[in-house]
Amino acid sequence: MTEQARTSRVLIGLIVSMTIGAVVLMALDKGAVQGGPFSLAAYLSNDSVDKVAFEGLTSSPGQWRRIEVYYSQTTRGNVQELETLNRLSKGHDLNAHFVICNGQGGKEGEIERTNRWLLQQPCLPGDTWSGSMDTIRICVVADGVGQMPTECQMARSRELVKTLCKEARINRNMVAWPANWRM
Repeated sequence: MTEQARTSRVLIGLIVSMTIGAVVLMALDKGAVQGGPFSLAAYLSNDSVDKVAFEGLTSSPGQWRRIEVYYSQTTRGNVQELETLNRLSKGHDLNAHFVICNGQGGKEGEIERTNRWLLQQPCLPGDTWSGSMDTIRICVVADGVGQMPTECQMARSRELVKTLCKEARINRNMVAWPANWRM
């Protein structure tokens, strides 16, 4: 009986001390809870991949056979910012179907689709890309050298690729990842 009473006292003491500690930490912190590098908060706050990829399409996904994931070569951005940069440097819209943000320009892990995807238009081969017209291009906001993609970006990229492969019946061997991508 004494062992059970001792266990109960220790458990109650532990609960009280944890509660007091949490109240003190919340009182010292003036901001809202932020998602850190190992937090699921950013990942879970984004829309589902199915919703982003397929909701609102006016036609069924085109005859896609390949997927290419590549870096934006910028440290920040979203579809609008990257399109503006692209128009200034090359004179045309962003040559991608999806952009996966890094938290600087869009929410971390947020997947944005471009007008090319909504209209089911292919990306155009050019000076920085010599791919084919049947390739879905996914732009990950990072430069791949000084700024690597976040864990959330990588997880969302893998999820998007998996969904696109399933829906468009693309063989997983037809997916090109950046050379230094961590799987």
